[in-house]
Amino acid sequence: MINIAIDGPSGAGKSTIAKIVAKTLGITYLDTGAMYRAVALHVINCGKNPSIEEDVKPLLNDVNISYIKVNDENQICLNGNNVSEDIRRHEISKYASEVSKIPAVRLFLVDMQRKIAQSTDVVLDGRDITSYVLPDAKYKFYLTAKDTERAKRRFEELKAKGQEVSYEQILADVRDRDFNDMNRDFAPLKKTDDSFEIDSTDMSLQQVVDTILNKVDEINKKSSLKDKTQQISQVKDINNSVSKQIKNNRKKVKHSWFYKGIANFARWVMGALWVTRIYFKDNFPKNSKAVVICNHYSALDPCVIISKLLGKNGKVVMKNEVTQNSFVANVAKELGGISVKRGEADVNAVKSILGALNKNQPVLIFPEGTRNKQNSKELLPFKQGVATFAIKAKAPIVPMLYYKKTGIFKRNKLMVGAPFWLDEFYDKKIGDVRDEATQVIFDKMQELRREIDILVEECKGSKKRYLRYKKNQSKELCANVSDGR
Repeated sequence: MINIAIDGPSGAGKSTIAKIVAKTLGITYLDTGAMYRAVALHVINCGKNPSIEEDVKPLLNDVNISYIKVNDENQICLNGNNVSEDIRRHEISKYASEVSKIPAVRLFLVDMQRKIAQSTDVVLDGRDITSYVLPDAKYKFYLTAKDTERAKRRFEELKAKGQEVSYEQILADVRDRDFNDMNRDFAPLKKTDDSFEIDSTDMSLQQVVDTILNKVDEINKKSSLKDKTQQISQVKDINNSVSKQIKNNRKKVKHSWFYKGIANFARWVMGALWVTRIYFKDNFPKNSKAVVICNHYSALDPCVIISKLLGKNGKVVMKNEVTQNSFVANVAKELGGISVKRGEADVNAVKSILGALNKNQPVLIFPEGTRNKQNSKELLPFKQGVATFAIKAKAPIVPMLYYKKTGIFKRNKLMVGAPFWLDEFYDKKIGDVRDEATQVIFDKMQELRREIDILVEECKGSKKRYLRYKKNQSKELCANVSDGR
């Protein structure tokens, strides 16, 4: 698949450039920004506030985005209506920036975008395409320009459409949006190390397009030379290993089906026996790498997460002692188990965990490293492995927390927190920031503990009451800010 990812701030010309590149190469242009604008338009049409997560999340179930061809151009439809003109109104830009900060919206649209990119040659542009949506894209670009130039372009575009706006207001909005996009908690706008930066301030459209096309061609030539060298080496390796594979495959197939069947049965049993209500399940990213963390009361803690959230694609880190028996080891492997030798540098385990994350697989790790035998709400000190893996793989961390100890037929509650990144540590030496990053993770889990206590104890386990409680909190905070308190 040809996936060209273009990121950059508002008004840099991403959409126009992406359309021309896609047309030149004869591939599909996927306007990701239009998707967020469509969601924002839907929220506004429903009379809800695009900045309040509790208002927006329930509306996502009613959003159906599709594309139609009009005069050889893709136009976006919202619930069957062509909204290509409506979403380009100036105020919708601001609302799109607001809804894009909500994790549920991004997860909803990112899942849609990834599925399209997996089956179609596409050019995508947005704010987080290179860093989050398609981190493994072969062709990555960061398109930018001075904010004054971007405001000027936007002003002239809106003026040509007959909209009455002032340049000063446009410039202020551009700067506000830059700040919001670069400082949001979830997948902020940033230039990745492997993106090729283009400053279009003093460039024409055609110059920018030519720069991108030349870079794509250059990458293809390098890849072609590298592929030929690898092919020669691979042919030798294949000839040496074919005979061994033929002998081993018969045994593997026979054993694999047996243990897969047991593993599938085990997943069913886990889901049936460990009765747990999962709150905010939609915070768990689908089809994406993630370091999943959870508090640790008993050996049964992974059961609900494995059966209800991780899926067959997920991995779970478990202590080496569990896999000493060969039968248990094989079943654990089919359940996604990665065996770790505690108290020593287990290189193979580290490679397996990073390998899974690089394949866009979620990995469950218990950061406390051992069980909380006191069954208290207090978290034990965190090990530093989670921070290391999240930084090295540039993976989001998905925090989860059990309200109390898990048990067979023992009703429990599990809360899934919003994903977060340690991107402020990506460009630093892990050894220098490991302690600080681990503290960030610990603090996030402490916040989640407070939230689940409110949910269970003050809101009696009712999600509706909890959301109402959070909404009232947000209103009180806004009122305090406006009163100068």
